[in-house]
Amino acid sequence: MIRRDLEDCFPGPPCPGGSLVNHNKDNHLKIEIDGPKCCPITECPCEGGELIKNGGFEMRNADLTQEFAYWRAVNPVSNTTVTTYSNMPVYEGYKAAQFQTNTTPAELHAISLQQHITVTPGCIYRFSFAENFLGGPAGAVLQPSLIGRVYYTDCAGSQFDLINIPIVKENIPLNIDKGYSYHQKTADIPVPCDVSKVTVQFDFISSNDSGGTRWLLDGVSLRAISSASSCSKDGCVSSMGICRPGNLIKNGDFEDFTEINRGSPFLYWYQIPEDSDLAIVETFSSAGYEGLNQALFVTFPGAQPKSVSLRQIVTVTPGCRLELSFAEYFITRGESAENTPRLIGRVFWVDDSGTEFDLINVAIAKFDHESDEEKGYSFHTGTADVPVPCNVSSVYVQFDFSVTDNGGTQWALDAVQLRAVLWESICCQCFKEVALNAKL
Repeated sequence: MIRRDLEDCFPGPPCPGGSLVNHNKDNHLKIEIDGPKCCPITECPCEGGELIKNGGFEMRNADLTQEFAYWRAVNPVSNTTVTTYSNMPVYEGYKAAQFQTNTTPAELHAISLQQHITVTPGCIYRFSFAENFLGGPAGAVLQPSLIGRVYYTDCAGSQFDLINIPIVKENIPLNIDKGYSYHQKTADIPVPCDVSKVTVQFDFISSNDSGGTRWLLDGVSLRAISSASSCSKDGCVSSMGICRPGNLIKNGDFEDFTEINRGSPFLYWYQIPEDSDLAIVETFSSAGYEGLNQALFVTFPGAQPKSVSLRQIVTVTPGCRLELSFAEYFITRGESAENTPRLIGRVFWVDDSGTEFDLINVAIAKFDHESDEEKGYSFHTGTADVPVPCNVSSVYVQFDFSVTDNGGTQWALDAVQLRAVLWESICCQCFKEVALNAKL
C-alpha cells in the first residue's frame, strides 16, 4: 500500500535536507520522508562554457559573401555594411566588427549581424559585448543606435526577445571614439521548454545619414548562469513547483518601445497581422491609466470589418492557475461602427496541431452609443477555471480588437498583468509522507 498526501507526485529520493526513517516491524517496511517542499529531480545541466563562436571576430568566413565565420550580415538598408576592423583600439584580440554607412543621399541606413545558437531549454542566459562609437561626418545631426538582442522564433515566425540591450549615441564629440563600453544583461526568464535554439543579433540603424558613420563591436559572449534546466524533458522535471505571484507580463504598461518596428511599436509585444491597411496598434500618450504611454487600437477608412491583435508569449509554470488583468478605455466610436466594437483579452495555449485552448477569456463589447465613449479607464480581471496543463510551459496573452466601421474607432489598453494564483503546482508536488508496506 502506498499512502501519500497527493496522488500526482514525482517519485524519487527524499528532498534535500529531509529525513529518512526505516521501520522494520512485523515484516513490513515503512519509509517516512519529511523535508522542505521540492520536487526530487535528476538535474539537466546547463552549459558551462562560452556559446558564441568567433565572438572576437578574429576568424574570416570561407563564404566570400560574409565577413566573419559563424556570423551572417542580414537585412541591409541603403549602402550599409559590416566589415573587419583591425586598427587600434580593439577590445580583445586583434580585430573587431565595424558597422559602417557608405556614401548615399541622406536616408535611413540599417544592417543586422546574427548568429544562431543551440541552447538548453529551461536555462537562464547572460549576454554581454563591448562597443565603441567612432562617429559620423563632422557636424551631421545623427543619433544612430546599436541594439544587442537574444531572441527565439516560434513556428509562426514571430520573434520573442529574451534579452534586449538598446544603445543610442548622439553624434557629438563627447560620444565619439571614447573607447569601448561594456554591456551585460541577464534574461529575466529561462529559455522556454519547447525552444532549443536562439538568435544573437545586433541591429545597427542610422537615420538621415549620407555615409561615414562607424560603430565597433567586439567581445560578444553568451553563457548560461543557471546550473540546471527547469524544464521537464528527457527524464528531468522542474524543481520550481511553486506558483509565483509576480507579474509574468513584460512591458505591460507599454512604456518601452522597439527601436525597429517588428510588427509592433512595443517591446515584447507583436501585432497580428504585422501589416494592415485597416487596423493597427500604435502608441498613445493621453489619459494614461499608469505611466506615460498606452497601446491604442486604431482603424482607418474603409467600410468593412476590421480586426487586429496584440500578442505576447509568456513562460509559465505547468500546473498553476493564472489570473489576467488589464485596463481599457473606449475613446471613439468610428463612423458607422454602431454596436460592433469588441475587445477580447485572452490567455490560451496551442497544441502540436495548432489548436488554441482558452484558459481565460474576457470579452468586452460596446453597445451603448450614448454613454460608452470617453468615460475613462475600466479595470478588468479574469481567473482561469483550470490550471495550465502539465505539458504546457508557455501561453499566449492576446488582445483581439474588431469593429465594422468607416474608420476612426480608437480603443486604448494599459496595465496588462498575468499572475499565478498563489498555490502549489498540481504537476509538481513533493512527498510529505510516504509509507510503503511491503512483505520482506
